[in-house]
Amino acid sequence: MTLLSEKQKNKLQKLYNQNRFSELEIEVEKISDFKTRSPFLANLLGVAKLKKKYKTDKDWIEARSLFLDSYSKAPAYDDALCNYAHISVKLRDFKHAYEELLKRKKKGYNPKINEALSRIYFFEGKIDDALELFKETEENDHLTPITASHFLTTMNYSENFSQEEYLRYCKKIDKKFDINFEELKKRNEYNLDDDLKIGFISPDFIEHSVYYFLNSTFDSLKKNSIKIYAFNLRDENALDDVSKEIKKKCDKWIDLSKKSDLESANIIVENKINILIDLAGHFARNRFRILKYKPSPIQVSWMGYVNSTGIKEVDYILTDGNLIKPGEEKLYTEKVLRLPSIWNCHSGINDKFEVNDPPFKKNGYLTFGCFNNSSKMSIECINTWSNILTKIKDCKIMIKAPSEDAEIAQKSILEKFKNNNIDEKRIIFEKRKKNREEHLKMYNRVDINLDTFPYPGVTTSFESIWMGVPVLTKAGNNFVSRCGESININLGMKDFIAITNDDYISKAVSLDKNRDEITNIRKTLREKARNSPLFDKDKFGNEFSELMINLWKKNSG
Repeated sequence: MTLLSEKQKNKLQKLYNQNRFSELEIEVEKISDFKTRSPFLANLLGVAKLKKKYKTDKDWIEARSLFLDSYSKAPAYDDALCNYAHISVKLRDFKHAYEELLKRKKKGYNPKINEALSRIYFFEGKIDDALELFKETEENDHLTPITASHFLTTMNYSENFSQEEYLRYCKKIDKKFDINFEELKKRNEYNLDDDLKIGFISPDFIEHSVYYFLNSTFDSLKKNSIKIYAFNLRDENALDDVSKEIKKKCDKWIDLSKKSDLESANIIVENKINILIDLAGHFARNRFRILKYKPSPIQVSWMGYVNSTGIKEVDYILTDGNLIKPGEEKLYTEKVLRLPSIWNCHSGINDKFEVNDPPFKKNGYLTFGCFNNSSKMSIECINTWSNILTKIKDCKIMIKAPSEDAEIAQKSILEKFKNNNIDEKRIIFEKRKKNREEHLKMYNRVDINLDTFPYPGVTTSFESIWMGVPVLTKAGNNFVSRCGESININLGMKDFIAITNDDYISKAVSLDKNRDEITNIRKTLREKARNSPLFDKDKFGNEFSELMINLWKKNSG
């Protein structure tokens, strides 16, 4: 194994601290080859390959191999094992990593092991198992900003947490990550001398569901003479053609991906943003500690995260009257700001994607579908679906597979159905499609989509409805669990909102007995959607712009 001199150590450390990962990669490879490379150097080389600006698919695979090599040489090297697990999850091939993490977990508590294992549990749909690991980490006071966000996000997927419990954890975590405001440059309460300036901060200015809802909103803001600032949190090498389109719509694009939280906050201050809208909440790649510096006089949570952020420096949560009912405001740390109809409006889907006849006409049986993330398929949800499959003897259900090679997640879903005596032949796993056109065509193979609970679909529901496929959803008890409810209310499809699990089952069975209704819905649903708040982007954009203008006037005057 290669022994490093102090000079070599210092050089490697310097390159790492300065984010010069391409140079770091070259330097490590100069120091040692595969045979002589120490576990430390193997792990470091893997990190360099993943963090460098221009990386390829080959780099991902090589990094995974390096982490495994490092861990194999030094089984006690937890950093290498966790890195191996994280990239295995990223590549959706985590069976071996999962087994190794379980072995390590048996040896005792380690916050890094907990975090890595919780990610796999999440993708398996074992939500409560993941939450137990997070709670253990929280009780030992080892939560990091990243693990804290994962914890809160994961709670949204569980049936076993009330909004009150979620709020308690929110407040506790927020207090843990309080910061020193004195480090921030003086923020003036900006006067509206010229145009209103709204900043959007997100890691998802790419080919992402956020874009489909944000695109037309930007157009409306510009029509209303509102300046748009985009604060990008994603590595620039990961940006794509959608990013270029977003840049064109913005008055200013500012990259914060390489800036610290404090530097980022000061940049926002320097740009005198009147209203800062966070689109990530606690989802992946968020930078919630930027918000805690309160760089803008008004801070709003919208779209990306559908629950309270718990961040006391976030002033408002943007929602609608169906998602947070009157009297429930106390269950959210933010002030509730309601849009007149729906909280989110899709920018539109091309008409070239034709609506076909419902597939039961060809198949002779109903095909239910669900294209939501497998993590949303709770045990209660699958038990309910199983009951439907039991009552309708010849029907099937199509599920968009987690990925082509995520065997663990797929196996977990099948096991839940098997526990309810459902033949696996009635479960159709459809592989992820390479492009959006192929993905949308999948809806033509489904008669009715079954929404997940307690975390329903959003983007998939808009897509399904556009393709003529109604979505049977279940009423919830908080923001996140009511998303499907708000969509169907705004669509004028209240009959497709179930109140209880039994009601959900009854509605599905009733549709099987009245297939003419499915045919009629198929013919009319797109036009119905087009004329509803779901896709009326001009109306939504004007409502959004007016709300922002009034919000600023209220707080500045």
